[in-house]
Amino acid sequence: MNPKIKTDSKLIKMLEDHQYWVWLMLALVFFFGLVGRFYDFDDPPLDFHPTRQLHSMLIARGMYYENLVDAPEEQRALAVQQWKSEGQIEPPIMERLTAWGYRLVGTDDLRVPRFLSIFFWTAGGIGLFLLLSDVVGAKGAVIGLAYYMVLPFPLYASRSFQPEPLMTAAIIFSWWAIERWAKQNTWVNAVVAGLLSGLVIYVKLPAIFFVAPAMMAVVITDQKLIKFITHPQVITMVILAVAPALVYHVDGIYLSGFLQNQTGFRLFPQLLTDPFHYLKWKNVIDSTLGIEFFLFGLIGTLVINDDRFRAMVLSIFAGYFLYGLVFPYHIVTHTYYQIPLTPAIAIGLSACAAVLIEHLPGRKTFGLAAIAGLLFFWMAYNFWDARMTLKHVNHREQPGFYAALGEQLRDYSLVSITPDYGYRLGYWGWKSTLNWMSSGDFILRELAGVDLDKTALFAEAVGGRELFLITDFNEFNRQPEVKEILQETYPIFDQGEGYLIYDLRETQ
Repeated sequence: MNPKIKTDSKLIKMLEDHQYWVWLMLALVFFFGLVGRFYDFDDPPLDFHPTRQLHSMLIARGMYYENLVDAPEEQRALAVQQWKSEGQIEPPIMERLTAWGYRLVGTDDLRVPRFLSIFFWTAGGIGLFLLLSDVVGAKGAVIGLAYYMVLPFPLYASRSFQPEPLMTAAIIFSWWAIERWAKQNTWVNAVVAGLLSGLVIYVKLPAIFFVAPAMMAVVITDQKLIKFITHPQVITMVILAVAPALVYHVDGIYLSGFLQNQTGFRLFPQLLTDPFHYLKWKNVIDSTLGIEFFLFGLIGTLVINDDRFRAMVLSIFAGYFLYGLVFPYHIVTHTYYQIPLTPAIAIGLSACAAVLIEHLPGRKTFGLAAIAGLLFFWMAYNFWDARMTLKHVNHREQPGFYAALGEQLRDYSLVSITPDYGYRLGYWGWKSTLNWMSSGDFILRELAGVDLDKTALFAEAVGGRELFLITDFNEFNRQPEVKEILQETYPIFDQGEGYLIYDLRETQ
């Protein structure tokens, strides 16, 4: 055959299948998604749940300084002490990777963890496209990927220094491996699915609500329950999925004991009987992932042709609801608890889009062009919205402010009302402080049935300490009893723009 004719036929087939449309849209999705994530790249990571990010920042810096021979001994000891004093919940994988990154670049540059988070989230996007292409087709997969990569909330979340970007990417690849095993029950696929599922649950235990239901649904849909229980490959997958996290938590709770203090204030069954709690939950979904996307994503699972995969995705949504029932307080107060729901919604949206594209009347070129135009507008709008938000929230003055405060207060013992439990002063000021509980902390303990005497707590906190530092004035105003005691009892030691310090060594 004439090579030119063969080449022309391939080109014609590609045009007829509209593969060029897929590649063009993929380029646009990753362009908007990555440019948005790298915008304002060097702003300190205080734009998304700063307390959680500062927790990881202190751990990673301690790991880095532990073997930093060029650092002053006092500074190295303090960095390690701050790391060790942080409570450990999940394995510090992101923190350890960040510490290695610090060594590569030669300094504790906070752009390193931000880059790692973006890298893992983007890798998850590639995995999501591969999974969706297998199940609903590449054209529909593009729509779900656009939601995953360009919606503002996951864009902000995937820049943050916490386990969620790695966990979400691992969840996606575990779904992909489970789906591959469902299609071909080989030992290789079983081991890969088990290992990836084990990695997810090891990274962060709550991920089990997104992995275990998916695995169970695929297996039970395909086989009878008794066969499921005794199937050697299934048993292997379950063991590989559970073993890493099980060993970690047995060690942390019963042997080494480093997890013993991390299980409190998590279960609040009384919230489950409060109708307003579910309204708050709906509002959180709406403000983060969009309630309309959530509903379309849930409905979209019903049009998935593959019975096993349809059952798998429905079980993932069921797992999410169970996850919210187990962590009712956190599901409405910590928006990052919504992050692993993002790819599940993306799957449902892709299924809806695939059906729409499949039923476009006549030649599909015009319809796909219209979809491309609408999707381009939606991505451009969301990209610009995220960009403007990042542009107008500037935290660059924070490191210098807290570094100066830390230097000024170096030789004093402190109690403080500062943002993020005193972490900013601890990180940039290299100064530890006893943090006075926030109004939210008191509410949390009331929900848990803990009766606290604020007056006695205050007397215990200030006893033996020299200064009371305030930099979070909104929180200060939310606690009028504390404000009144300080104003009427203690003289002002110093004040300036953004801070107020009372002298606890004297009384008025």
